[in-house]
Amino acid sequence: MTQGWRRSVPSWRVHESRSLRYDWVLGALLVVAVLLTEVWQSSTVAGLSVEIYHATGARNQAQAALGWSRAELDKSTSRSQLGPVASELGLRPGDPGRIVSLPEAYLEPADSRLEAVAAGGMFAFAGRAMASLVPDAQARGRLVK
Repeated sequence: MTQGWRRSVPSWRVHESRSLRYDWVLGALLVVAVLLTEVWQSSTVAGLSVEIYHATGARNQAQAALGWSRAELDKSTSRSQLGPVASELGLRPGDPGRIVSLPEAYLEPADSRLEAVAAGGMFAFAGRAMASLVPDAQARGRLVK
């Protein structure tokens, strides 16, 4: 057997052999784990955001359909049809003294209403003149005592 020649080296010149450094490997694995966790969390948040977007769109569409259905129902029902339903539900007007029923003879015919709109200049002038002469004749709000 031959022995290899080995020379002595001073201690301050001793070179470390290149070996696997476990602290660097552990640090790299820790960084990779943190990055993978961050990617997982951001993808989860993105998925939840997409679900919220779809749910909001579906809710808005359902509300629009409900509003349209209510409008169609309101157009198709008359006051005389709603009277019995209101009495069944126990609904009544706030103050019965505020209900005013006028006979048809008191109402102005539709033809004269159109003529009144056409001659609006004269009526508007008369209205302004009356308002300036009699200021108390103007309508008051509900809260004025």
